[in-house]
Amino acid sequence: MFALTDPGGLFAALRALDLPAGDYVVCGSGPLYARGLRERIGDLDVLARGRAWAIATALARPVRPPSGHGWAVYHPAAALEIVDRWTPGWPTEQLIDGADVIDGIRFMNLACVLRWKQTARRPKDLPDIAAIQHLHSIWTGQSPTALTPCA
Repeated sequence: MFALTDPGGLFAALRALDLPAGDYVVCGSGPLYARGLRERIGDLDVLARGRAWAIATALARPVRPPSGHGWAVYHPAAALEIVDRWTPGWPTEQLIDGADVIDGIRFMNLACVLRWKQTARRPKDLPDIAAIQHLHSIWTGQSPTALTPCA
């Protein structure tokens, strides 16, 4: 039994891939869901390198994602998008090596999620930005500007 609830079997599908721990990180809104900052998610965005990327490419042929940045593999049976790089300006190594582990799954740390969402600043990101800043304030008693930067 896992602590994370599993909408649509997303976490079960990710676990079934048996990706090497040091070669992937869940990005996007998955880290917010894992921390209770999102009530639901429709998919998991997974950044992979090395052996994890090799496992992904055995599932399906890599294609160009809508962003046109890097390559993506879409899981044939679950809403998992596995990419070989995150959005421009985000080093794969930094995101994977700086991941937080929650219930055995690697998630992008919140400082990086916040910075990424502040940079993208899409309408759907605004509630996420506010939620991260509010959580930080509760945990630390400090203003959101004191959040440790994504390194």
